[in-house]
Amino acid sequence: MNLLRLMVVAAAAIASSLFLAAPANAQDAPAAAPEAAAADDPWNGQIFLTFDDGPGGSYTDEILDVLAANDAKATFFMIGQNAQRDPARVRAVLEAGHTLGNHTWDHPDMTTLTRAQMDAQISRSQTLLESFGAEVNCFRPPYGAHNTTVNQAITAAGLQRQLWNEDTRDWSKPGVDAIVDVLLGATPGDVVLMHDGGGDRSQTVEALEIALPQLAAKGYTFGITPKCSSTA
Repeated sequence: MNLLRLMVVAAAAIASSLFLAAPANAQDAPAAAPEAAAADDPWNGQIFLTFDDGPGGSYTDEILDVLAANDAKATFFMIGQNAQRDPARVRAVLEAGHTLGNHTWDHPDMTTLTRAQMDAQISRSQTLLESFGAEVNCFRPPYGAHNTTVNQAITAAGLQRQLWNEDTRDWSKPGVDAIVDVLLGATPGDVVLMHDGGGDRSQTVEALEIALPQLAAKGYTFGITPKCSSTA
């Protein structure tokens, strides 16, 4: 009898310890998952779309329509002389809630210029873009070409250099599918390079029409790059 009683007590103790080790509610176990996901994505699901060399006439209009249809915001890096020729489209970009970036006055390779020429390229374009009431906080050197002197000129102008890490190569007209592939490969935090100016951008427009709804279906959103966003 004593042996039987000891066996019963031991069994009860084991059962009790297993009960205490288990979570009180199975739904409590994954509670930390949202925090882990947020830590892995400091960008809150945002992809940063950028467009160079505009305003680009009717292609700018079409891109603005696609962005509006997908609740997307973007940064337009404008060339000063193009903005001077097409003030209505500069205003249209701003009125749609997008941001302007400085892309020089006439698109030279900045690394081939003297420091005085660099300063003039930046300041002339900056003055014009700000005349539209825009807050312009970032600069993109044409071709992405920069060196120590270019970087110093950008900083001296009170701007931040904004490059990219996803290049659609749409300027080369690689075909709609090729542009779509790059867009669909973008993930939160990526800065995507496209063009609304500089030539025929119909492939860019069509690719955006295809890719943006698919990216949105994944839960991604489209915002202004932190370097270019308002500091107000």
